[in-house]
Order: sequence, then C-alpha cells, then structure tokens
Amino acid sequence: AELLVVLEEVAARVGKTPAQVSLNWVISKGAIPIPGASSTAQVRDNLGALGWRLSASDIALLDAAADELTFEFRGSGFQTADSKFVGYGFEKWRLD
Repeated sequence: AELLVVLEEVAARVGKTPAQVSLNWVISKGAIPIPGASSTAQVRDNLGALGWRLSASDIALLDAAADELTFEFRGSGFQTADSKFVGYGFEKWRLD
C-alpha cells in the first residue's frame, strides 16, 4: 500500500494525526525529530506525537510501505556514516 494511505490508516486506528504518527515512527527508530511549527496548532499537533508508542505491527506496516516507494528511502532519511543527503538522494563518500 502507499505510504500515505498506511499513515492515514494507522492514524485513524490509534486516534492520532498522520503527522503525529510520522513523528512517532521516527522516534521509534531511535531518532529525535526536530519538527517545525509556524502556529500554536502545529506545536500542539507535534506534542501529540509524544507520550505513546506505535505498536510493532504498525511500525512493520509503515516500514513495509516505505520499502515500496519507487525512490530510495534509506533509513527513513536518517544520516548514515557512509553517505549524505543531497537534494533528493544520497551521495556516497569515502576518504581517499
């Protein structure tokens, strides 16, 4: 299934917004998201990602949907030791 569809399904099931599910998914990967907010409503929405955890089955559903994307989606966009994110993709680098 498409990632956005899965996000919306999980959000409806857990009573959260897709943004809250997305942030919680990042947290479940061991990262600390730094979301932006330009309004009080967005700050409240971001805070709704805290204080609960996605189930292992929901994380698996989201991971599987991410794996089906038609572009490379390594590690949910997290920085890796051997590459850096440039524009819309990763560039490998190494010390010569």
